[in-house]
Amino acid sequence: MDRRIFKNSLYGLSVNLNELIIPAMLIEDHLTQYCTSLGVWTGIDAFPIYVPGSATLLKYKLRYFMICTRHQLKDTPDFQDVCLLTPHADGGTKCITSGGARWFDQINEADHHQIVVFDFTEPCQDLPELKPLFFDFRQQHPDTLAESIVTFITYGYLTSHANVDYDSGKIEQVKGRVLSRFAAPGADDSLHIIEPIRPLDFDPDGMSGGPTFCVVQERHSEFTVHFAGVTVRGNRTKLILIKAGAIQAMLDTVIRDRLPNVASYSL
Repeated sequence: MDRRIFKNSLYGLSVNLNELIIPAMLIEDHLTQYCTSLGVWTGIDAFPIYVPGSATLLKYKLRYFMICTRHQLKDTPDFQDVCLLTPHADGGTKCITSGGARWFDQINEADHHQIVVFDFTEPCQDLPELKPLFFDFRQQHPDTLAESIVTFITYGYLTSHANVDYDSGKIEQVKGRVLSRFAAPGADDSLHIIEPIRPLDFDPDGMSGGPTFCVVQERHSEFTVHFAGVTVRGNRTKLILIKAGAIQAMLDTVIRDRLPNVASYSL
């Protein structure tokens, strides 16, 4: 199933997204807003921001979070420099820093230890226009048969398509989207492996940290959309996701522990 066949198969139908009914033909374009470019403030006038890939924006239990993966920040010694990039009124880019970060003390063989959470609740209170950028994540997607999944839709900014204008300071990026099917469970129960419907004709580098959603056929012609997880790694024939349930467990711990800003912890 390519994108044209996917859209044709849902022509005239609608999908249920958190009780919001959306024409199925528009669902790909609607979900793209919840994938943002991961920004890092450098403090260098000539090159103030660099972008190490993608990030996922989630609203959860009235809190606002940006999710990415640890390996994206291997060259970022201070996580306080990570920021949410939004368009500026002058045509440039505005960099908004978070209210604090949470991550695992150690990264072992479990890929879900790659999760890094940035709390944007305070910035969203100060700037309410940011709130619609965050997906209303209520719970992990339901257990369902693989044949009931119409498709997975993955978003992310492609490194190969990025263009940085050092003279003007502008960053031009291309957000890729990939339709996939379920391939196999991951190496542990926090992971999904999905495979593009067709092998990719581009390098997916840069898609780490970006969100994946799944379209599920519940019964007859009733379709629902769910947050499926965050890309942690992949290649042209498969993508590996940190499942929504692992993300939810991390967010629940962040909220429960009320850790001080820019703290690290392990579950």
